[in-house]
Amino acid sequence: MTNRLYIMDVNILDNEELFRTNYEKMPERRKNKIDRFRFAKDKKLSLGAGMLLREALMCEGISEDMFAFNKNEKPFIPGRNDLFFNLSHSGTMAVCAVSDHSVGVDIETEQLFEDSFIQRIYLPHEAGYILAQGELRDKTATVMWTVKESIMKFFGTGLSLEPNKISLDMNGDISAVCQDFDASPLHFTQYSVPGYALTVCSEYEHFTNDLIWLNKDIK
Repeated sequence: MTNRLYIMDVNILDNEELFRTNYEKMPERRKNKIDRFRFAKDKKLSLGAGMLLREALMCEGISEDMFAFNKNEKPFIPGRNDLFFNLSHSGTMAVCAVSDHSVGVDIETEQLFEDSFIQRIYLPHEAGYILAQGELRDKTATVMWTVKESIMKFFGTGLSLEPNKISLDMNGDISAVCQDFDASPLHFTQYSVPGYALTVCSEYEHFTNDLIWLNKDIK
């Protein structure tokens, strides 16, 4: 199996018929998750993530009904040590990474960061690196956040692994040191999506060359 990275702009789900048709294809757990969201934008993102996962796993003969969940609610497939996946969404984009090794993915809209906020959420050497980037500081800060999130998702910890326990070196190839886990085998692949930062964390030096856009295939 080759690594795959799926993406969609969920604004296509503004079409009520398209939303309803794909909602009905979802397993009950996903429907319940969608229903718990109050705002339409969050419902679309959750449905979009489910659609990407459904598309990604169909060729493996697997459905969401076969999932189990670890103590941090990261889903996995019991009895399969050759198929891993991870989901993320932000703004109007949802993404799904699928691999034969553990994988973490995070997408974030590019944001504006005040100096004080940067210094509060990043380690001192990370904040210094970001603040030295001039016009690219906000983009850099967003990218670095997706790297940290992708590591947390790779290890399946959620926020129980605090971001300040992950130290990033952005000079040259990105590298990470983590207080609770061995991050030395990890590599980080960046993808270009206008207005967003998108990072995949995996044991592959380069995860994949292509983003698979689902929008054109939605029915």
